[in-house]
Amino acid sequence: MIKILKNIMVSNGLVVVDVDVDSEISDFYLYRGSSSQREEYFLVLELTDTSNETLRKFLDEKAQEIFEDIQKSGKVEIFFEKNCTMLICINSEKLDPELVLALEEDPYNFKKNVIIYSDSELAELDNYLVSRPMEAFTGDMINDVLNANDGRDFLAFKYQRGRNVLYDLVIRVVLKLPFLVYKPREQKLENLSEKIDEAISDDNYEIFNHMLKAEWTDENVLDHVESIWGDKI
Repeated sequence: MIKILKNIMVSNGLVVVDVDVDSEISDFYLYRGSSSQREEYFLVLELTDTSNETLRKFLDEKAQEIFEDIQKSGKVEIFFEKNCTMLICINSEKLDPELVLALEEDPYNFKKNVIIYSDSELAELDNYLVSRPMEAFTGDMINDVLNANDGRDFLAFKYQRGRNVLYDLVIRVVLKLPFLVYKPREQKLENLSEKIDEAISDDNYEIFNHMLKAEWTDENVLDHVESIWGDKI
């Protein structure tokens, strides 16, 4: 999963910062905006031990240690302290949701976003990327996934039934990364007048026009019905 996130970062104009951190976590990468107008950092890491105990220890101790080591590295700008998001990838479906929520709501140091994924979701995403002539995890690719199947995948995600694992993972990632923008597909509006004309038979078309032209009130409903339908009622 961290490989996918690295792809997303590079594809969206962020550059890697070469920084060493004295931590047990070896698989981590620091990115920053490539221009002065984009003063933000993203620290991407993966926890290989997916137990609740490890996550709790990370929340209580490791996050603080990493924050201090990066601050003292001399490789980051002053805005790092106020504008850095930690993206934590965890391959697990059995974590305590309350613990994940506590990690994301922890107000100290980094803003923390947890991306939980399963092996089946990651395999589906890998297959999707391999099957298409693209190397970058782009906004267009994201919108293709989220707009597919005429919105039925969103309803399945919302109501937790018959779900598309590819859609689930992509929308989870989009919700955690502020620079990814979902663009709903514009729906082509149908011409209702044409649809009505097509649905009404020739025999009933004259009656339909009379109904539209009549000025209906509570007092004249019966008169209009008799004049329009005559002996057909």
